Amino acid sequence: MEDNVDIRSAAERLQSALMRLENALDPLLHKVGQLEHVAKEAETFKSDRAAMAQELDAAKARDEAFRAREAEFNTLASDATRELDLIMSQVRRAMGGEVGNHISHEEKA
Repeated sequence: MEDNVDIRSAAERLQSALMRLENALDPLLHKVGQLEHVAKEAETFKSDRAAMAQELDAAKARDEAFRAREAEFNTLASDATRELDLIMSQVRRAMGGEVGNHISHEEKA
């Protein structure tokens, strides 16, 4: 009978030890869960940062292309302005010559 009491006592001690172990592990498991959550968030931030870096690079490339097109447009606009100025001065000279010829014909008459 004493063997039964010893076994029962040992089983109770084992059960008590297991409960203490479980109680001790609960906070640790909770911490592990929190750390896993933080690790997932960190990975999400890392992915977001990489995506944002790619978007920034693409935006910079678009900006550089825009600036190049803007410079080309400014050059073309300057060239066109010079051409128009040249044409207008030629028209003015031609008109001035006609006005001068027209006046001298009237004076002769």
